[in-house]
Amino acid sequence: MGAASRKEPFRYVMNQPIDCWLELPAGSTGPGAGKQTEGVLIDLSRSGCKVRSSLNLRFTSKDTRLIIHFKLNENMLRFTGSVRWGWMYGLGEYQYGVRLDLTAEEEEILTSELDLWTMSSGEEDS
Repeated sequence: MGAASRKEPFRYVMNQPIDCWLELPAGSTGPGAGKQTEGVLIDLSRSGCKVRSSLNLRFTSKDTRLIIHFKLNENMLRFTGSVRWGWMYGLGEYQYGVRLDLTAEEEEILTSELDLWTMSSGEEDS
């Protein structure tokens, strides 16, 4: 199958960023472990997302775990992922690329939520 026959978008870009909450798993080291920090979801795909927040992960390796909480439609979603890259975005703001580590059930939920969100908002970028 070539790219021209792809029926689903690679990435959903939010024209208006969606509020989200970022959480370091309770077993993590560093400030903020187990607590939620406000952020915004910039884009989202079935395999990952881009988020922006005041949370400074002091990103040094590709094994930083992160839990992302957000609502596309009616349901609050909660997915765990691995931070793949990060940098300072502005004064006190950081942007991160996160690879989502989804179970088959979570992938179904996300696909369904994205389909519903796309139908109601029309926001996608192939």
